[in-house]
Amino acid sequence: MEKRLTNQQIDQLFTFTKKHYVEHYDVQVELVDHLANAIEDQWKENPNILFQDALQTEFKKFGIFGFTGLVEEKQAELHSYYYKMIWNELVKFLSIPKVLLTVVLYFGLFNLLKSFPTFSDLILAILILITFIYYAFDGIRFNYLIKKEQKKKNQSWLLQSVASQVYMFPVMVCSGSWYSLLSSFFSDQKIFSDFALHFMSIFGLVHLITIFIMIFIIKPKLKTEIIKTEKRFQFA
Repeated sequence: MEKRLTNQQIDQLFTFTKKHYVEHYDVQVELVDHLANAIEDQWKENPNILFQDALQTEFKKFGIFGFTGLVEEKQAELHSYYYKMIWNELVKFLSIPKVLLTVVLYFGLFNLLKSFPTFSDLILAILILITFIYYAFDGIRFNYLIKKEQKKKNQSWLLQSVASQVYMFPVMVCSGSWYSLLSSFFSDQKIFSDFALHFMSIFGLVHLITIFIMIFIIKPKLKTEIIKTEKRFQFA
């Protein structure tokens, strides 16, 4: 009869992963499953090996940094996955029929800026500021709901943590730093040339499309995947 881990030993594996800085429950479950299978494989060859000795043998295979490298690898994979998703959604705006809407929005913004050449930078700044504030508050609310759910269940998932970081990313990049670059590039011009207006229109359009994609496309997908992850590990 093959030797199997007891429920008490499974609990010890969860405690072991927590002790070694694995805070997210989904990663804990995957590690415990891996360790349990590896320990039972050792017992197939030698059932007299003590549980703790078998555990330490498997843990040493993770190297001097322990589980840290695995957690960082999974974080990188999730970040890459979601940034690729965002990029793919942006590219979709260059395909029919969305490209037609994109062109209409572009010339609408260009004509708006051209109608007030002296105040073009101010108009764009106000537009970016309004969308920035709306998106920032939406991001704060999204993060708050995630943390509230984690506190309620006393569990956190790596997916939740990464989703929170990914959703806040455009707030930091698409708004403040982009406009700083824009304003410094054209700060010495009182009346903007058509080239500058086209540049500003492209910048403004990318900003608006990115914010739209994050709020109405990416956030629902993040919520769906968080729910799936919670259900997947609910009875783990």
